[in-house]
Amino acid sequence: MIRTAALAGAGFLACAFAPAAVAACSCPRQTRDQVAAKASLVFTGRLLGTRRDGAHNYARLETVQLLKGSAPPVVEVMTPASPAACSYEFPAGQVVAVAATLRQQQYETDSCAMAVLNPPKR
Repeated sequence: MIRTAALAGAGFLACAFAPAAVAACSCPRQTRDQVAAKASLVFTGRLLGTRRDGAHNYARLETVQLLKGSAPPVVEVMTPASPAACSYEFPAGQVVAVAATLRQQQYETDSCAMAVLNPPKR
């Protein structure tokens, strides 16, 4: 009986103190139209370069085609660095659709919006 309680206690502690990396990104179901409606800026762009600053990644994208909003020829878009926070890794050399929201003078996006606009090719 005591051994069973000790094992149960150890299991509880293992779950309670599990690393945060176990947490996963959770995305709401959205259509392309819903993603675009929420965004301040929608465009197709080509990755020019990236940088990381703490908990965020920043991608510099050449604007190929503007679909909503106004943007300069090169736009910097921030995304979370952690996959658990819904990070998005922009593919090098490919043109992708981008939906970004302007917050505090910085465009932001995440994998939830980007996956809707850029579904995997079959």
